[in-house]
Amino acid sequence: MDDELERGFTLYRRFKQFDPERLFRVKHARVVPPVVVELGDLLGLIYRSDKGRHGKSHPYIHVMEDPPRLVCDVSGRQLYIVGGSYSVTSHGIEG
Repeated sequence: MDDELERGFTLYRRFKQFDPERLFRVKHARVVPPVVVELGDLLGLIYRSDKGRHGKSHPYIHVMEDPPRLVCDVSGRQLYIVGGSYSVTSHGIEG
């Protein structure tokens, strides 16, 4: 397993509290485009995860303490989170 996959595996295990069923690389643009449209501050996140409950999803709400900016590409079809101060940990999204 190469270094990036190993780091992804480790973070997944730390966050979800169980091993991933599979590892794969996603083939899509990974770089924020040079021109984006600022939509505003990302004040919080609501997401669903089976974190700590393998197979049973649960909703999570996280209010950002130092909000990153929410921006999109010029086509309005791809969102990006830029900046802010947060970490993905075994406790969830912190910061």
